[in-house]
Amino acid sequence: MHSSQITVLLNEDDQNRDTTHTFMTYAGEACSIPGFFIPKPFRLFKAIHCNEYRIISDEPRPKTLFYIKLFDLDPTKEFMLKRISSLSKKITQCLVWSSLVPGHRDAFHFLATRFFEHFLDSFNIAITPGPMTLCGAHFWEGRLLTSFTQSDVSVFSLKDTEGESSIEEIPNWIDFQIEWSEFIYKSCEGINDDSVILISKARPDYSERFLIG
Repeated sequence: MHSSQITVLLNEDDQNRDTTHTFMTYAGEACSIPGFFIPKPFRLFKAIHCNEYRIISDEPRPKTLFYIKLFDLDPTKEFMLKRISSLSKKITQCLVWSSLVPGHRDAFHFLATRFFEHFLDSFNIAITPGPMTLCGAHFWEGRLLTSFTQSDVSVFSLKDTEGESSIEEIPNWIDFQIEWSEFIYKSCEGINDDSVILISKARPDYSERFLIG
């Protein structure tokens, strides 16, 4: 589901409750994530047929308070990245939405971090410029800032220039800000930017820092 679609469906209270009811009835099931416990009166649901998770209120007509979904990276970009053997793990992207109620956002801040850590054990996670929710932009800013402080996590950039693609490691948050400060806040439609930021637990292999194209 596109970021603008999920924003329309979940920001408005009645539509949120309607789509939540449909999801719980036909597409979702209660679940848990290792190391994280949902406090009452909230419940965690996962879609049966895809990597979509929701925190849902426990009330007669429940609503979605937090939403995160994994989806595939563009096949062309994934193919280029998978040519780097140290980055051969499955690549995914995340769409994130959170309730506009400040208390809920604060309550689920830790959950966003825990989701990310959980997914990073199984995937390389890509960020591409394009329409995203404001919550998604804040989510990525926090995840990138944290990633640069963790010795077992690396951040890479993939840039396409004049038909050639290059991949290199971004060493720290300061270097990221110098070149990529507006990357995650580009929110207009029709963005023509093939850049990719990749967060991975793979150790960088400096011998593989070459042009791919």
